[in-house]
Amino acid sequence: MSSIVKMRTGRLCLPVLLLVGCWCFSQSAFAQGGSPDYKDGMTLKLDSSGQKYIRFMTWATFWARQTQANPGTAINGVRKDNWTDFSLRQFRLVTYSQLSPRYLILADIGIDNQAFSSGGAAGGGNTGNGGQNYAGTLGKKPGLYLHDLWNEYAIVPDKDLVSGKNNKASVYIGTGLHYWNGVSRMTSAGSANYLAVDVPLYNWPLVDLSDQFARQLGIYLKGNIGPVSYRWALNKPFSVLSTATAFPKGSRDSSFAVDNNATGKLATTGYAAWQFFDKENTQLPYYTGTYVGTKKVFNLGAGYYHSAEGTVTQVSNSALSTFNRHSINLWAVDVFADLPFGGKNANWAFTGYSAFYHYDFGPNYLRYGSIINENVSQDPTFKGDVSQAGFGNSAPLIGTGTSWFTQAGLLLPKTIFQGKTRFQTFGEFSLQRFDRFKNASFTYWSAGGNIYLDGHHARISIKYQTRPVVVADRQDGSKGSLIIATQVFL
Repeated sequence: MSSIVKMRTGRLCLPVLLLVGCWCFSQSAFAQGGSPDYKDGMTLKLDSSGQKYIRFMTWATFWARQTQANPGTAINGVRKDNWTDFSLRQFRLVTYSQLSPRYLILADIGIDNQAFSSGGAAGGGNTGNGGQNYAGTLGKKPGLYLHDLWNEYAIVPDKDLVSGKNNKASVYIGTGLHYWNGVSRMTSAGSANYLAVDVPLYNWPLVDLSDQFARQLGIYLKGNIGPVSYRWALNKPFSVLSTATAFPKGSRDSSFAVDNNATGKLATTGYAAWQFFDKENTQLPYYTGTYVGTKKVFNLGAGYYHSAEGTVTQVSNSALSTFNRHSINLWAVDVFADLPFGGKNANWAFTGYSAFYHYDFGPNYLRYGSIINENVSQDPTFKGDVSQAGFGNSAPLIGTGTSWFTQAGLLLPKTIFQGKTRFQTFGEFSLQRFDRFKNASFTYWSAGGNIYLDGHHARISIKYQTRPVVVADRQDGSKGSLIIATQVFL
């Protein structure tokens, strides 16, 4: 599910020169990288107190991948049972600043999902992404695009500005293109500190349709009330339009809900978590996947998303049909634990996350997708059954129904190596049921490990993951992918 990015970088020369001349490390929301030395990114202090500052962060993730193709797949018109690719899974450049403890501004730009035949920006013919007229050049010259841009004001800050003591409750208000999402913890996952290479994707139920890579424009409130951390937002979803279609006689498709929010209703979303042990830093919205043995956390959370008239079904099977409109109602409950044990010398740690999602997008809504599918099509010579999800590595992802996702990791003791290097194993399991496929179950699993050379700041990961193949509305076996990922986060 690639995200084509369109934005200019602006001028970066002055910040870079300033950073070369002056930077420091201080406490921030991105100190959740699991490194004992790297405190928090590159920070330029603007006064002696450190309360006025500009902070810069950047990270990039590279994938080497071997993928089994869905039956009947062709890439660039050539039949493929499997393929190997290298890709830039993500790049981010984030800056945020406070000139007063009351005010904060954050900007985040980057790219996602560039590979040899997908992820490029349009234009350029054989020298760029020329579209289907230049099959095979679809991966060149991705454009930067805006992930986040928001302003924030502290109505009641976490700490009293005079005494410095913690307030029992806090309230912040912000506006802009933001990532203060509801539904679940993983709906606001930080992409620099995943436990298991990436996310299941259905944690972002609207991704790149009525949102911009899991972000919407709006107003949010966030803060803490005792042990409870909360976030809530009023958003204007991005427009998604569709037209009525005359399907072949007997086709079920005319009764399926599809995205169409032409009436322009607002959306609300929220999430709250009860924090039983250490409180997590919520200065920024990005939730940590694993703290690599540096924090003791146990949280129970719940969240939702509601948007009226977000999808439609056709009244009749006709290109002139009118629409019935349906609300999007989503909710989830989850639990997250990151628990060190074995003492400071050994510093074992267990990380676990489990979420149950209940999604209602309207009658029989279903969306297929994947991470970094290539320039795929159907091989015309293939005679067997093909997956209803399509070709390449596409699978059923998001739809009206329920999903259960669980992941767990074990951080091995640091006594294995006398140094910063740490090892962590992990596994995942997903179970989904979609109304379109009645009572059929769709599952996948993954297993792998992380080598932390310096926490999340320098990490190598390996993961094998399956995905379901869909034939006759049922799972008909699985295909898999082997991923080796490298990441540097500064």
